[in-house]
Amino acid sequence: MIQADNTLIDTESAEIFLGRSPILDGRGKITAYEMLFKSQESLNNLGGEHDLAVSSNIIINAMSHFGLESVLGECDGFLPVTGKLLVSNTMTLLPPKRIVLEIIEQGQLDASVVLSLKALKRKGFRLALTDIDLLDTNDELLSLLDIIKINLSLIKAGSESSVLRSFAQKDLKGLVSEIRKTVPQAAILVSQVDSEADFEECKKLKVNFFQGQYFAKPTLLRGKKPKAEQMSLMQLIGLLFKDSDVASIEPYFKNSPDLTLGLLRLVNSVGVGGHMQIASVRQALVVLGQKQLLQWMLLLVYTHAGSKLNNDLQQRVVNRAKLLELLSQHDSIAKPGLSDQAFMVGMLSLADHVADLSLDEILKQIPLAEPLQKALLYREGFFGELLSLTEAIESVNFPEMERIRKSLGMTAEDITKLQLQAIQWSNTLSSKITKANS
Repeated sequence: MIQADNTLIDTESAEIFLGRSPILDGRGKITAYEMLFKSQESLNNLGGEHDLAVSSNIIINAMSHFGLESVLGECDGFLPVTGKLLVSNTMTLLPPKRIVLEIIEQGQLDASVVLSLKALKRKGFRLALTDIDLLDTNDELLSLLDIIKINLSLIKAGSESSVLRSFAQKDLKGLVSEIRKTVPQAAILVSQVDSEADFEECKKLKVNFFQGQYFAKPTLLRGKKPKAEQMSLMQLIGLLFKDSDVASIEPYFKNSPDLTLGLLRLVNSVGVGGHMQIASVRQALVVLGQKQLLQWMLLLVYTHAGSKLNNDLQQRVVNRAKLLELLSQHDSIAKPGLSDQAFMVGMLSLADHVADLSLDEILKQIPLAEPLQKALLYREGFFGELLSLTEAIESVNFPEMERIRKSLGMTAEDITKLQLQAIQWSNTLSSKITKANS
């Protein structure tokens, strides 16, 4: 139980929204997630630093019963923490080798907090400091830091926040240079990287880690001539939507050995046929059936060697599709046949990022039912609402998550449980596919 400003929150029973903000390295690979949790109480009643203190305590409680592997998969976790949390015993719940403690308080920290940080550092925790003011930070703390986080949006706005007051030069280049002189052992993480120009500037400065909306919205490949294999793949998916027979489907594979190889590697890598190795398209059709084959063909859009392969995008789309499927099966909204359609919406929702075609052009080749088309193009209807919810979750938009939750008649706990199921499923699937393609 936590009390702050006369507001009482039961962290054992509080309904918690889960958010994961990806952190990428210089190769564009997700290496960690910043773990963000909010209770409904904090959304409705609290705000500011007070809310951060409460949320930090909720995070620890949530992590203890959600399970770290469920939330992070094989990635590390950045955990926002306050001074009060750092001196509490709850930190012992977390595995130090997987966690970066992200200190969100500014200015001089109490001697007791610095002592706790030293002890946590000895245990193997890494330490990050956000919105740093080097002139107002304990020298002892600076020597402990592994990562310094710079908010790029504050620099663009010419903000007089603490991150800028310490420096004569108030641009990113000047900040990075002075931080490297003052805290040479610390890696630099730039957040709020929202455009390709931002990313290119950071890369020129050899920034170590990146976070921002640019990575959640991959650049669309518009106006390019689609490859023959991509066209064949889209046409095949269209035939499968029409329940075409084997005789209509097989010629596409016979004319595209790479497409055939991609499908066989995909279905064999995840053990679809049990102990049986699938050796032909005809066998795949028999073992899988057209419904499952369609799902794997949709996944092949993101894994096919001829596309702009992006393992992180692949994991994102399978997680999104599974979450849509699970949401549609929830007791409060479940109807026969909805889950298959929801899964398809999830799988198709990012196809334009790898197919060299706009989503509208892709859908012209696929006889998709009107409610699914409206969901994909305009976020309309039931499936559109589910898709909007998954996008709010991916962008860590807690107010939008709360709005849609109410509309669907679901609880925050319902949504979080389904998120964890989807994350576990997509982590397992993506791991198998990555090993098969390596």
